Amino acid sequence: MILLNDAVMREIDKVSEVSQYLWQREWAERNGGNISVDVTDLFDEVPSVDAPVKSLPIQLPMESANRVYYVKGTGQRIRELRDPQYAGCVLQINAEANGYQILWGGKASPDFAPTSEFISHIKILVDKIKAGSDHRSVVHTHPLELIALSHHPEISKSSELFTHTCWKMLPEVRAFVPRGIGMIPYCLPSSEEMADGTTAALLEHDVAIWEKHGATASGADVLQAFDYIDVANKGAKLYLMCTASGYEPEGVTKENMDILKEVFNL
Repeated sequence: MILLNDAVMREIDKVSEVSQYLWQREWAERNGGNISVDVTDLFDEVPSVDAPVKSLPIQLPMESANRVYYVKGTGQRIRELRDPQYAGCVLQINAEANGYQILWGGKASPDFAPTSEFISHIKILVDKIKAGSDHRSVVHTHPLELIALSHHPEISKSSELFTHTCWKMLPEVRAFVPRGIGMIPYCLPSSEEMADGTTAALLEHDVAIWEKHGATASGADVLQAFDYIDVANKGAKLYLMCTASGYEPEGVTKENMDILKEVFNL
């Protein structure tokens, strides 16, 4: 087990902080939700360990070879990340990008393994780096109001309409989720189809919604990724509160939306 430097530990501490927000909001039932962080660039040199190389079920992008990630374990609960060595681990992808070694953590089980959604997280982070983004973190969770809105028979069928429905409810949603929300039609959780759809959606939007399942966002750190989902969910919550009260909300007008866009240079 390696000794982690202060920079890596600061990012892992942020993971612990965000994990408790997700649990307290009832966004992470049982083992639902996942967090991954690319910490490669925080090492001057990645220490070698005498640990077995474990295989992955599919070939990862070669750009991920030798990179180092902190990730929640499969079957572990988000709330258990308050002890990041127990429910998560730091691992390094091998040179062939088809396996990994655990460098730190993973104390929950002798057979500890990363979440199955880790593969989609790697694809997202690899593509973000290729696009010149500073995003190194991915958060997937189950925000109640965004999921509820994704069941809407009309709003859920269009990324543009879903985005506008959330934007119009509060100026801050327009300001702080400026690239909007991408809708991914329902597909099998942890599937390659979902991974590819999420990766594509997050290249264009701040938040990706898995229809009837959950939300995913990336950020420079996990706090930024969490903020994107949290703010988007506020828009969905306000919309549902209005319709539950028996009326269709008027929302912020298009004219005022355009003013917001200019003021915030969106």
